[in-house]
Amino acid sequence: MPTASQDQMLHHLKQWADRTGYRVGSIEDTGNDFILEITERESFPRVQFIHQRKEDAHLLVVGQVKVPMEDRELLKRTMGEGFKQFIWDLKLSLLNRGVDFVVIGEDDKDPDAWEVHLRVYLKEFDPNLLQSSYTVVKNSLISVIWSYKKALDQSAMFSADPSEPFSVPGEGAGIGGALQGDGNDLVRTRHIMNTMANTGIIMMVTLMDGFAQTMIGAAGAMASGMAEAFGDEETSDQVAEDIEDKMPEAKEQMMNMVSEVRQQLYEQMAQKADEIGPLLADRMFEKGPEIVEVYEFGLRKLTEELDDETIAEYAKLLVQEDKYFTEMFGELTAWMNSLPQLPK
Repeated sequence: MPTASQDQMLHHLKQWADRTGYRVGSIEDTGNDFILEITERESFPRVQFIHQRKEDAHLLVVGQVKVPMEDRELLKRTMGEGFKQFIWDLKLSLLNRGVDFVVIGEDDKDPDAWEVHLRVYLKEFDPNLLQSSYTVVKNSLISVIWSYKKALDQSAMFSADPSEPFSVPGEGAGIGGALQGDGNDLVRTRHIMNTMANTGIIMMVTLMDGFAQTMIGAAGAMASGMAEAFGDEETSDQVAEDIEDKMPEAKEQMMNMVSEVRQQLYEQMAQKADEIGPLLADRMFEKGPEIVEVYEFGLRKLTEELDDETIAEYAKLLVQEDKYFTEMFGELTAWMNSLPQLPK
């Protein structure tokens, strides 16, 4: 790669990181052309963008999670042979995410660390490609962290009450442990359906709120314009004021309609959960709840049934273009668009 193009790649990377608000730092003297390390939050794993050689046309997006030896030893004692299945399930989960990974350590059945990486080719500056690559690697690392945390939580419960059976966290259960079991698991089914329903409802609320403002604003402008055309400025001002006064009432009516739709939807899902469960057996359906479990907004999760106030708070985050919620919502809409078509 020409020096000018390589310098441009580095500039675009720094520009993207600065715009996102992430902390970015260079790591020197590694033998690579350059390494930029991205830190989004202190509680999130760090992700590196590595350009190995000047002539390379690609970047490596890389992150690593180290697993403390004492945690691994505890899990092996508690889980027994189930620990091997736990590691296999975690490997399969990463493969399903579309990332490459390496297990680090002397024994690949008991890794000291997990390294996730993705190769990205940049023909031109594409901030969306940089963001999506970063997000995939970051979320994959978080899934590893939460898989171990879930297993450790179950180990603690088993140690407190050995009479309770120890269940190995299944594939896809890692992030927050939201999902367990097969396509007929009722909890799994409800989490998937709630995630789909709540994502659609939040989108509906956002669109209807914008539609209400647009229509009422247009009606006010038209009525006011007509009054002015007839030379009645006082009436024009009164019309504009009346329209503005009616805005809260119109919004409330629309929100009441959305609330009724939401309640009916929850009721129908509860009634048909047993029928719908087998149709959601495809592993792809689990990705939505897994995405939700990565993020924390101080509100009930989208995997649960939500009330009007919580839906409104989520819609507000979307309208305000909250960085983390916008990122999550974008992933959820992409997930819903990629789902296999259900039988009619």
